[in-house]
Formats: sequence, structure tokens, C-alpha cells
Amino acid sequence: MVKLDTATRRKQIMETSLEIIKQGGIQSLTIKSISKQIGISEQAIYRHFDSKIEILVSLITYFNQKLKNSFEPNSQTNSAISKIKNLTQAHMEYLDSHPAMAVVIFGEEIFQNDSTLAKEVSNALNKRIKAMTKIISKGQNSGEIKNNFSAENIAFMFLGSLRLLATTWRHSSFSFSLSERGNHLLDDLVNLIQT
Repeated sequence: MVKLDTATRRKQIMETSLEIIKQGGIQSLTIKSISKQIGISEQAIYRHFDSKIEILVSLITYFNQKLKNSFEPNSQTNSAISKIKNLTQAHMEYLDSHPAMAVVIFGEEIFQNDSTLAKEVSNALNKRIKAMTKIISKGQNSGEIKNNFSAENIAFMFLGSLRLLATTWRHSSFSFSLSERGNHLLDDLVNLIQT
């Protein structure tokens, strides 16, 4: 067997974990199932991750890093509506191509008993709400977005709708294109707030 460097092995463990979650849900993810799928010992897994929780935290951190640029309110796009669409579409496209990540990100059952995971998800959600609120507020100040709702409430409306759609998609066993249906929803939401 070829010996992999630490970064490559960690990535392999994370990708294998996502595949296991996709096939059997979060409850099927164990150190034993990961080692069996990869073909290495459980001790080899523990050289890279202390626990299943640490693997899940790493997956969430990786997801947040992949989407960080789409949540930057200071991107080159001038239009607040374009920024909202860009960050929402980035979310949906990533989840469409990595459906198991939806199980991790939107799997409330896994966070109920672990404060580390709950804190990681809470921090990520707060960052997204703040970034979206900032974009919407700028759009309201420029006259692009209606002022009849608070910027934060509009942010919750967009992000909450995306979350509900992704949860529905997950519970349907990913039976439809999240991006396709999400873009229709996004268009309707934009029509509600655009001046």
C-alpha cells in the first residue's frame, strides 16, 4: 500500500466519511466504517483525527472555507442583488455536487449532543447572516432593495428558505436538482425585495 502524506490522508478520510454519510446517514459513520472503506487500520485513522466528532468539525470547516469567497460582501460585483444571488447559488451548487455535506450541515440531530459541533455550525451561520445582512443593508441604502423590512430579517428569509429547501432535498434522497429548484425560489425571493 502506498503511504500518503498527512494532508492527502486527511482529505481521503474526509471524502470517505462523506461517502459513508451519503450512503447510510450520519449514524453509519464510525472510525471502523472509515477504516474498512479505505483499507487501513483504525489506528491509522486516529493518527489523523482524534474522533468522529473531529472529522465532522473538519468537514464543516472545509465547507465554510470553500464558500468563504462567495460570502465576501466586498467582492467586485456592484449590485447587492447579484451578490445575494452569487452567494446563494454558490451554496446550492456546492451542495448539489456534495449531497452528503447537506446531511452534515443540516443534520440537527448530530449537533444536539455535541457542543463542539453545535458551536462550529452556530459560528458559520452567524457569519453568513452578518455577511448577507451587510449586503442587503448596502442594497437598501443604494435604493436597490426595499426598506420595508429590516436587512437582517431579509437575510433570515433568504438563508432560511435555502436551508428548508436543502432539508427537503435531503429528505427526498436528493431526488431533484437543488440548484435548479433553488434558482426558481431565489428569483421569487428577489422579486419580493427588489425595488
